[in-house]
Amino acid sequence: MKRWFFGVALAITMTTGAAMACPTGNVDPPRRPVVNNVSFQATQLFERAQQLETAATARDRSARELDRDAETFANRARILRNQANLVAVADRGSIAAVADELSARASASRSQAAEERAQASDLRAQARSMRERAVQLVRLGNGGGGGWRGKSSAPTTTRDIGI
Repeated sequence: MKRWFFGVALAITMTTGAAMACPTGNVDPPRRPVVNNVSFQATQLFERAQQLETAATARDRSARELDRDAETFANRARILRNQANLVAVADRGSIAAVADELSARASASRSQAAEERAQASDLRAQARSMRERAVQLVRLGNGGGGGWRGKSSAPTTTRDIGI
């Protein structure tokens, strides 16, 4: 009798264990809750926009330094040209060559400064676009209203946002 009882218990355990491990039929898998990460995505966009603004500020700083260098080169070239009239005729050619080289450096520095400013402007435009996308994402994620942190009203334009 004990063997029969043990055999039945073993058979039941084997059949139910297999059924539990591999469900068949119309059993739906457990549903995972939907996580609303609109706020997280918007925060990420704003952080990236801030990084772009920081990079743009660095580009502007670099452009100012390049302009300052260009002005220094141009002043030195002007001084050399003025002093070239005071030296012997044989030395004027070499002084003029140095002055021309300084003028070329000044020109190159100015063009590089203009390029840095253009890149800074592009970075700022990208940052502005990211902030606008973040605001739109929050508005759409909150059902068209409600603001970022559940405020009762959202700004009507992106100009009203002071970020």
